Formats: sequence, structure tokens, C-alpha cells
Amino acid sequence: MEEEIEPVGAEEEEIEVPPPKKGRTLKIVAVLVAVLVAGILVWYFVFSNSPPTASFTGESDDLRLSVDASGSTDPDGNIASYTWNWGDPNDARPGSGRSTTHNYTAEGNYTVTLTVTDARGATGVIQRTFPLRISPAASFIARHEQMDVSFDASNSFSRTGSVITDYEWDFGDGSTGTGVRTTHEYATPGKRTVTLTVRDEAGRVGSTTRFVTPADTTVDILGYDFFSAGCPYGDFWLYRYGVYGDVILRNSVPCTDFYPWVLFTARDPVSGRTLADVNPSFIYGLFWWDARVRNHHGYSVDEPVLFPVFNRSVAPDPTSYIRFNLTFDYMGETLLNQFSSGPFAVDQGLSDGFAYLVRGNITMDLTMSKRVFGVNASTPAEAQAWWWSNTEYGSTPGPVEGLMGRWLSGLGNGKYDIYNAWEWYYQADITDLNATVASDGTTRIQVFWDGNGYDALLARWFYWGNASYLEAVCVEGANTPTAICDHPTRPYGYIQPGGWMPMEECFCEAATINGTITGDRLDLDYKAVMEYLFGATANPGADDVYGTSDDLPAWSFDPILMDYVPREGSGSPGEQGYPNSELRWYEGMTDIITTPGSYGYGQPYEYRNAPARWRFDAGSTLTLVMPRFAVPWYDPVLSTWDPVAKAGNYVTFDSTMTLRRVLIDGQPLDPGTLYLWDHRAKVINFAGPFDYGTTAMPLSPSPHIEFRPETTG
Repeated sequence: MEEEIEPVGAEEEEIEVPPPKKGRTLKIVAVLVAVLVAGILVWYFVFSNSPPTASFTGESDDLRLSVDASGSTDPDGNIASYTWNWGDPNDARPGSGRSTTHNYTAEGNYTVTLTVTDARGATGVIQRTFPLRISPAASFIARHEQMDVSFDASNSFSRTGSVITDYEWDFGDGSTGTGVRTTHEYATPGKRTVTLTVRDEAGRVGSTTRFVTPADTTVDILGYDFFSAGCPYGDFWLYRYGVYGDVILRNSVPCTDFYPWVLFTARDPVSGRTLADVNPSFIYGLFWWDARVRNHHGYSVDEPVLFPVFNRSVAPDPTSYIRFNLTFDYMGETLLNQFSSGPFAVDQGLSDGFAYLVRGNITMDLTMSKRVFGVNASTPAEAQAWWWSNTEYGSTPGPVEGLMGRWLSGLGNGKYDIYNAWEWYYQADITDLNATVASDGTTRIQVFWDGNGYDALLARWFYWGNASYLEAVCVEGANTPTAICDHPTRPYGYIQPGGWMPMEECFCEAATINGTITGDRLDLDYKAVMEYLFGATANPGADDVYGTSDDLPAWSFDPILMDYVPREGSGSPGEQGYPNSELRWYEGMTDIITTPGSYGYGQPYEYRNAPARWRFDAGSTLTLVMPRFAVPWYDPVLSTWDPVAKAGNYVTFDSTMTLRRVLIDGQPLDPGTLYLWDHRAKVINFAGPFDYGTTAMPLSPSPHIEFRPETTG
């Protein structure tokens, strides 16, 4: 019998196994859980995708529908495409682009479907139905003369060629009227909604509304001819290019310009190494500004503000008055050549594109001539003799002309201190007065004034009135050209402006200034081509962050104050050797650069202007008539900064415009309270009273009126 052999090592042996350690087990479990969670997260971010949310608005103009999907959002990425189904049986081709338009061929109710698709293929869908009808476009402008309001509907139109035959008015106070132009006197002050209804020869009807605000004092401002006013640019712009770097981007309608703002050399804050000239520039368009001011009490025969008072011992008569009809022009090559020789040979060194020439007439009664100009006479004949003996014809000043020139310079470099509004002192060159005195004492004074800084001085007069800009902004102990600031530094708002203009900006071409001062009131008509106020900018898009791929092009109207140079001692790299600036209130604070193609676009930067809140008192209106033709849009994503040329590499496209939004202190404001927007006529209309609800220093202009293109890719 074979012996059974037991395998080696197969014998049983008791081995003592130690119990597991609790901490080690927990660590192992934690690692396994972490790996599992990481795997889930990787899977989620790689394979999961939340769909975008589609949203859009639409505005119709006859059979043309404009849509905007800027409100569409994607929670985990960017929307890659926008597809539009127009619901049009006569044209089944889809549309594309964040905002676009479609032309229908027949009236009807059309259901539009928007599909948005993100970069990973997820979609969002929304539908809206629009009733489209062909109708004439009612459009009108309302202008205030205190309680009298005039209405002009001559810009109403019909794209079908049908003639508008009837204009019917509802004045909002129970009264009605007819006619293409009409006037209505309101019995009581207050804000009203006026409705115009037009009917064409085919019986089709269209209507629109505007706000009016009749009051005892009215400030009525109209802006129009955007992108076409002052176009092509005057020859003084060539001087500005050579001295300040202004570049004309487009010199035929629609015109645009580039301004390099404050040029200075940047230094690395750590090493001190010189980097380059930096330039937070901006792009802007010109427009006509037409202001009608009635019964404003910030100006009087006692304190006319716009004119001196050389003899305060003479009291005005109850019937005393000052009438003025003046023109303001910038001097380019044409005017400098015209006045290069002869009795009015102006300083040829005034060739930077900002030198001014003021011409026209000032008329007043004999008493006011004594008070304003210090005429020493008892009769009209004596007054005429006084003028002859105190004036010299042409560039050589007589005693009163020298006094007038020194008064202008004293205000420009003192109480209204214009330096940081345009980087230099006020300079008067020729101050010529040529007076004739009628037998009844009526004194008519022809003026010829030129120099540098009158535009900035006008801005101060119009905004501050008799209040002191210098007291509002100066820093205690700082030197000015005329005095030391000898009062404590004032906080924002301590000195309130007393003028008629709701903001402080007056770089203005081809201006006419026609007014009358009587008693304690000013009546003024002021018309000019405005500069530097209406600019190309950007909207941050759905992510509300500037400098990202969803930024949107825009044009905006923003009320501002005039100073753009930081004061000496501010700590700004752009500061100049001068102590007073409205930017003092914003030292140490930053704003976002929103000009496409600008240095530092999308980045925080020191304030370059003090923002303003437009004063919407009872009787205050602002109406902007925007163009119905296509204008250039500057792409904020594709436009880039060229550090060598110190200008933008601009990517543009042309499109008609519509309103995107109105912001008050940075917050959206819906239409119907402060403003109304007429999409067909491209008119936005604001009317007071409006209470901002705060007196705190504004961090952004109000209202910020932002327009967008109707068609983009």
C-alpha cells in the first residue's frame, strides 16, 4: 500500500493576525470617496451640460420686424448660435445672429421661434407672436415756452408713399387739436402725455406719444442730426490732430472721431521702468444741441453772470434789460487767415483747434450800460462820448476793453477756473467793443473777442450760474492763479450749481447764443454742434462682465461734468501742475473703460470725467432724435488696442439703431415714468419732474441712454 505523502507546507499553522487600525480604514474610505467624487465631477463637467435659456424682444416697423436675443443666457458657457424661424410662409429661410431683422411681405400675426445653441450642442427655445400691420408713422417734437407748448408733426412719414392727410392731437389735459403744427396753452403746470394720431389717404392710422411738462420755468433741450452735424469736419480739427491727437475716423455721413484723452507716460509701480504712453481713448459722434430756456432765475440784471458788473453803485431800473446775440466759432486755418492782418489781426499762435472767436451784439438800456460797463454819463450823448473815449477800434484795447478782457481772464482763471477742463489757462487775445447809443439811451455794443477757453467758461456759466466752481472743488491751501483756497475742502454737493444747463459740457461748434436778461430771469436760445458727449461704448452682455466674448457694441449719451485732467497732488499718473478739478471727488476710485479698442478696455481705471445726474425738475425735458439710417458700430470683442499707433484697431459694421436700455444710477429704468421711446421714429423723450431719491455722489451718469444695433452677426 502506497504511503500518502502530505505536501510540504500544507500543515496547518495558527497565525495571529492583528486587528485593523481604525484611522487607516477611515483614510482608505476617504480616499475611495474622494476618487469617486472626483470621478463624478469629471463626468459631470465633461459629459453634463445645462441647456441655455432663450429670450428675445421684438419691435415692428410696418412689415419689418427687429429682434434682439441679448437677454438669452447659458449657465455653464457661451451661446454659440442664434437661429430664427420667422413663421413666414412666403420666406422659410431661417435667420441668424444675436440681433437681426426680417421683412415680411403681407400683414398678419406671425409666430417667431428663437433657438439658441451653446458650444456643446444644448439648445433653448422660445416663441413670441407679433401682429404686423402697415400704418403711417406718427412722429412729433414738442417745445416748451413755459405754459405754452408747440407741436411739430412734420416728420411723420409713410413708407408706402401714401400721403398723410389728418393730424389729430390729444394734449393730455382734456383738450384736443388738429393740424401738422399747432400750439397749446396749458392752464396748470404738470406732466402730461400727449398723443398724436395720423391718418393717410388710404385710411390707415398710426399714433405715438410724448411727455410734456409745462411749468413756470422750462428748460427744453433737443438733440438731433447725430452723425451728420458738423460733417464733414471743420478745418480746425486738423489743428487738433496735430496738437492733441484727435483723429477723424469717418469724414462723411455718418461721421465719427477718435480722441486720445489724457496722454501720459506710464511707469511700472515696482521697478519704476518706463512702459509706454498709455491712452484710455474714446470714439464719439457730433450732434446738434438746441436749448430753449425760459424764466430761469439763476441770472438777473443784478447778477447777470454772463456779463460783468463794473459799477455796483448803479441800481438797475425796473425796466432794465440785457439782450445778446452772439456767435461762437473755433478758429481753423480759414478764420486765422482771414484775420491774419488788418485791425483785427488775431494771434496766429492760437492754432491748436480750440481757439475761439466770439462776434455779435449786446444791447441794453442806459442804466444797465452804467452798471455793466461802468459808463460815466448822464445823457445818451454823454454816454456815446464816453464809449468813444474808452474804446479803440481793432486789436488795440481801450480802457473798458482792457477791463473786459481782464474780467474774462479773471473769471476763467479764478471763480470758474477752466484749466482742468481743457489743460490750459484762460487767455484773452482781442477784446473789442464798438458801441452806439441811441437818443433814448439804448446802447448797442458790437463785440469781437478771441482767445482760448471761452467754451469752458460758457460751460461753467451755464451749469454753475452764479455759484462758485472754485469753492466747490478747491483743496484747502492749494494755490490758484489768483488766490489761495482759504476755506475747508468742500465735500461733493456742498456747493450746488445754480445755472440752467443740466450738465456741464460745452465743447461746441458753430454756436449761437441769443438771450434776454430782465429782472431776475433769463430767456435763452442756445444752439450748437456738441462734441465729446455721445460716444461709442459697449454693453457687458449676459455675463455682466466687460472684456469677455459676449460684450455687445453700443452708442451712449451720458451727462458729465467738464473736467478731465486730474489735479496736482491727486496721485494720478495723468495729473498736471494745477490744483483744482471736479475729479477730486473721485480720487482713489475706479470705473471700467468701455470704449472698444481702447487701452485697458474692460479694465478698471481712474475716473476720466465726473459723472452727472441730469436735473429733471418740473419743466425740464430732453428729447433725442436718433438717425433712421445705418451708422457704424465698433465691435468691443474684435477691436484691439495698438500700442505703437496709440489708437484702436477697429472692427466695425453698419446697422440702424434702437434703444437697448436706460440706466439711472446704474439700474435699469422701464419706460413710462421718466421717458418714452418711439421705435419707428427713433425718438426718446424725457420729462420731469423726476426724483433720483439720493443726493449721494453719482458713480455713473444718469440717465445712461444706450442704443444698440438692430442687426448683428
